[in-house]
Amino acid sequence: MCGYPMLDRPPLCPRCGGSPVEQATFGPGGTVWSSTVLRIRVADRKPPAVLAYVDFDEGPRALVHVHGTEDRPLLPGARVRLLGRDDRGDPVVVPEAAGDPTGKRVQQ
Repeated sequence: MCGYPMLDRPPLCPRCGGSPVEQATFGPGGTVWSSTVLRIRVADRKPPAVLAYVDFDEGPRALVHVHGTEDRPLLPGARVRLLGRDDRGDPVVVPEAAGDPTGKRVQQ
């Protein structure tokens, strides 16, 4: 067990290559590392789509979809709360000011 944090749970660790992955709980809060707005269609998602890399409290950095910002990216350092996953299984966050006050911890 090397302790490498991940949002998803593959059968073996991608960093050390041999350790079985153990379940961990983290979030629901996180800090934006970087964010962007996609203004072109990707697959069947309609633009604009706001994406961000978020460093989850006690967890990994993950690429997430951002709801509640219209079509503006979030500034680095902004606090967000994890709402859960969308219908495709992608993680979704909202800015803390607009977020669910309870949030949801994620189990990897």
